[in-house]
Amino acid sequence: MLIMRVLSNPFAILLPFWVLAWVLMLLTGNALIRWLKGLKGMKWSPREDTPDSHLQKAGTPSMGGLGIIGSAFLSWIAVFTLLYSLNYLGSNGQSGNFRAGEWLALNLFLACVVAHCALGFVDDLSKAQRRGGLSSKAKLVGQIVLAGAFLVAVRESFQALSLQLGREEGFLYFSPLVFGVALLLIIGTSNAVNLTDGIDGLAAGLSVQVALVFGVLFLETWQTSEIGLFGSSAALFWLCLGGACLGFLAFNKNPAKVFMGDTGSLALGAALGAGAILTRSVFLLPFIGFMFYIEMFSVITQVLYFKYTKKKFGEGRRIFRRAPLHHHFELGGWSEWRVVGTFWAVNAATTILGLILWKMGKLPPFP
Repeated sequence: MLIMRVLSNPFAILLPFWVLAWVLMLLTGNALIRWLKGLKGMKWSPREDTPDSHLQKAGTPSMGGLGIIGSAFLSWIAVFTLLYSLNYLGSNGQSGNFRAGEWLALNLFLACVVAHCALGFVDDLSKAQRRGGLSSKAKLVGQIVLAGAFLVAVRESFQALSLQLGREEGFLYFSPLVFGVALLLIIGTSNAVNLTDGIDGLAAGLSVQVALVFGVLFLETWQTSEIGLFGSSAALFWLCLGGACLGFLAFNKNPAKVFMGDTGSLALGAALGAGAILTRSVFLLPFIGFMFYIEMFSVITQVLYFKYTKKKFGEGRRIFRRAPLHHHFELGGWSEWRVVGTFWAVNAATTILGLILWKMGKLPPFP
């Protein structure tokens, strides 16, 4: 059949996920903004450490992450349903009914992303209602619970699915050390993206780059299925997220009409960490998420240095004008466009370097 010959091309699988999410975000963006504007209090308010140049953004709708995750979710469901209806997807790659383990493999990553989106929504809602948002401790506990539950489900499901399919489905050896590293990766990356989302278009644009990398990983393992159903589902859903983020940039570029808020940033960060684990590309993370981690470590360094100097000299001193790092350059006279463009370019360069090293086998699969 012609349709089967078309679907034998991996690009025929990747493009619908990306394009549909992009179109959905573009079509629904203005309606989402109007809805958020109509909700009392659902608007961004400057914090004490916000640069003066950002004060004019007060009142901009937040929680735009609902559009990103919602568009990605609908795209995933629509394209997946289409492919299944064409008898392209099924048990062991054949048409037929999915086993329970296969359904879980295809949707467990999605559940992780949506759960972190819900956590971010609760935080954003609390801020919007002038209740100050979730405390740092409460948010961290929530992230630990969600990431831990996801990893436990992954560990158990890998083994169950491998038995069902009669082949090794991903990695079976999930030691306590690997579990701990994976937990820290998801939590740390979630917070890194959250800290990066402080300037128009920065986090969304970097997430588009990440999505392209996961598309490359999917293409690289198309014939071998080395990453299994869990990894494939993560890579494909990242295509949905990438398309949605690209559409979101139409509304989030400077001057932004809407911010993604914790609703979007926590979910995208968790998706990056969890996606790297499921595709066994953890060693690629420092390259594809370079600017996310630089932003996070600039905050950590600033806080630690301030506390150290305050204890030693009686007054706190700073390394950067303000953290995260994008505020440091803003206060140095850079425009938002210059900061965002530079950070995008640097991250693109490290991403290309990482992919080259990955292709050369210098970055082994892990876990």
